[in-house]
Amino acid sequence: MALEEEYGARSSFYFLALAPGDQDYSYDVRDLEEEIGAIADAGWEVGLHGGHRAYCDPEALATEKRRLEAVLGRPVVGYRNHFLRFRVPETWEHLSRAGFRYDTTFGYADCAGFRNGMCHPFKPYDLKAGREIDILEIPLTIMDGTLDQYMRLDAKKAWEVTRRLIDATERCHGVITILWHNTYMEGERLKFYEKILRYCEEKGAWMASGEEIWESLVK
Repeated sequence: MALEEEYGARSSFYFLALAPGDQDYSYDVRDLEEEIGAIADAGWEVGLHGGHRAYCDPEALATEKRRLEAVLGRPVVGYRNHFLRFRVPETWEHLSRAGFRYDTTFGYADCAGFRNGMCHPFKPYDLKAGREIDILEIPLTIMDGTLDQYMRLDAKKAWEVTRRLIDATERCHGVITILWHNTYMEGERLKFYEKILRYCEEKGAWMASGEEIWESLVK
């Protein structure tokens, strides 16, 4: 948060809200009440990082949402699923019914780029039902682990890919979504994130949370 503030940026923090026995459970979100409150009170967004089954299990999704909201003390509007698990169009339907306003899961794990072929948020359309789904998709463009683990790029090539995507988004007056895990917030990986912030600031980019983007487009 302190680093982003230097560049006029505000991001979204997505927390798992799992229960003991759930796959990948590693902490009780209630133990992070102080940290979560500090994030929200400072003006950054807190969203839900859905568990392994949440993308296809409405009951699990609703339970995790309620669990995080009890800690946060306010409604949760933003979502991203664990391991980018997603099912079209069912996941969008589940999220909409659960009261989420936007999702930012829809992207590639194995390569950086625009999953839906454009750098703009959109309302999904259910072809079977013949109607628009009441949720905003803010597609994921770049994930930290994609650059080095999947694409196996060194720092120079990773920056070339990142810079090209930022430039393309600027030309199209679009939105680029960047996912940076807490495990990447150190050393050279943190410096890379700061390089992104600096480059976007120099271009006059609006570096906002998912909630702010939703509010500007839909609310």
